[in-house]
Amino acid sequence: MENGMSLPTSMVGRNRTHDGQNWLEERRGSLMVVATVIATMTFQIAINPPGGVWQSKADSGQGCARNKPCDAGTSVLASGNNELRLKYEMFILLCTVSFSASLTTILLLICGISLRNIFIMWFLVIVMFISVICTAGAYVICILMVLKPVDKTINYITIYYAYFWGGFTLLMCFVLFCRFVFWLLKKLFRFLCCCK
Repeated sequence: MENGMSLPTSMVGRNRTHDGQNWLEERRGSLMVVATVIATMTFQIAINPPGGVWQSKADSGQGCARNKPCDAGTSVLASGNNELRLKYEMFILLCTVSFSASLTTILLLICGISLRNIFIMWFLVIVMFISVICTAGAYVICILMVLKPVDKTINYITIYYAYFWGGFTLLMCFVLFCRFVFWLLKKLFRFLCCCK
């Protein structure tokens, strides 16, 4: 443009010779942004867990599990009863998987791997899909931990939210599996046609 500003490549008319390259660069940038945001969120959860941390050493009279003192700097929710501790451990597990998947994506993109390889692109998409689903699962568990006792309305909304993401995950897995099978059959037919 004349005034020094430019439009995003998605708003500019497509140039057939550079269309694939622009798409790959946009995909690389999008994956990097999403992976960085999720890694930042999950890292923040690790250093500032829901419910906070104990400010000083505490005992069972202050909310710790019986015969287990709570040290300063440890998670308050991890020190609660068995049900709460189990939810907290599932929460931390989901956040760890999400963090690891995001870091894997960031490292692969920083290394400059070629996104033209279909297997690499599929791997990155699946890793980010896992990261997003684990983040959604951690959110549901966090709501159930922090809002205790949960109001019936909030409980129903949270359960429907979990069902939505569970169903959406299954649907996306099915779609990705069908696309993979279609791609595999297409390659097989091309191979069989070339062999004759």
